[in-house]
Amino acid sequence: MTRELPKSLLMVEDKPILEHCLSILARRGFRRLTLVVGYLREKFIETFGDRFEGIEIEYVSNEHYAESEHGYSLYCAHANWADDRRPVVFMDADNLFDPQMLDNVMDSKFKDVMLVDEGLETPEIEDELVLGGDGIVTGLVRGRVSDNPDCVGGFVGINRFSPEFMGELFDFMTPFFSERGRMYKYERVFDAFIKECGWRVNYLETKGLPWINVNHEQDYEIAKRIARRMKNGR
Repeated sequence: MTRELPKSLLMVEDKPILEHCLSILARRGFRRLTLVVGYLREKFIETFGDRFEGIEIEYVSNEHYAESEHGYSLYCAHANWADDRRPVVFMDADNLFDPQMLDNVMDSKFKDVMLVDEGLETPEIEDELVLGGDGIVTGLVRGRVSDNPDCVGGFVGINRFSPEFMGELFDFMTPFFSERGRMYKYERVFDAFIKECGWRVNYLETKGLPWINVNHEQDYEIAKRIARRMKNGR
């Protein structure tokens, strides 16, 4: 399905998954977006150009995408972010989600926030999980909910970070990738950053709102159902 098209450009309700996300951002007043691209990068430029519904789009290319993980893709945006050092809403490009989830993250009183799905139940499947308690993240791990008593939910991939967090994170990433290599997902980098630097990050629960990160064909079918539900106002 993704041999000739990145998965975030797969069609759902007559438009790409990523377009659904961009429309949510545009309706909530976002005016600047950085897309980190690699695989079939030209497809994103052809689809969205440099502006979408009032959002200015800047592209950052991970030239090492074939031999790196998406943690390094995030690091590739450090020079772009350093131009004005703003707060960041950091999101996966292949997520489809209820718009209220973004509202909840933006309205949070906390400076640095990760959204977690407290209702995630996948006893036979490994997922990206958030560990913690009392609203505070203590780490991130890939595993099964049943094997992690400190799990507070599945990692959704919708986050809001302060300029202070982003600056310290990028400073941490420079020696991290130099010493350990580029093959780290950003969840592993966040885990190391929180544990080694003691940075306080809070988590918010989804409260049952629907979302899906599209990694498998069955996820794609769920994304279609969520999109139909949102289109019909349910």
